[in-house]
Amino acid sequence: MASALPGAPARLIRRLTTFHAIDCVVYRHERLTDVAASVEIRAVTDANVDDARVFDPPRRLEEFRGFLARGDRGYYGYVDGRWVHRSWLAQGPATMRLWLGYGAWPVSAGGAYLHYCETVSEARGRGIYPAVLSFAARQARERGVRELFITTDVGNTASRRGIEKAGFVECARIRVQVRFGLGSQRLIQAAS
Repeated sequence: MASALPGAPARLIRRLTTFHAIDCVVYRHERLTDVAASVEIRAVTDANVDDARVFDPPRRLEEFRGFLARGDRGYYGYVDGRWVHRSWLAQGPATMRLWLGYGAWPVSAGGAYLHYCETVSEARGRGIYPAVLSFAARQARERGVRELFITTDVGNTASRRGIEKAGFVECARIRVQVRFGLGSQRLIQAAS
């Protein structure tokens, strides 16, 4: 029996044999909220970007340094001095990736989107995620961002609850389909 292919060939084979459909929910920020949670929120800088190493591998930390270099804003959450959450905000004009990059949502100049949001499992359920999103939305509005978006898949109910608690409202559902490693998308529902 042949062993699994290492590295790039294995990733290419997985990608070419992927058949999947997922519904993504796109949210737009509608109202500022104050979400109470026992979390200290700090802006990500060159000095603290490596704090995420307790959760993210070195290649991801390099990606975060790239985000800082292009002007994205990062937000880390800490509980009792320990890193527990990350969220990133990218300014438009840009394209917000939907489900592993197989789909896309355009964000115009003056807009922004939140991405790479995650809380470590042992800190979930404490309101950290909506508190960080609320904080980021307030800062974005203060800097003149006119529209702020975030996305998740329809089945991620915990993420959806946190997003909605932070003042976001569903504005669209996009079905992302992958066949032979190629993605396509179609609008399946727009908010009225």
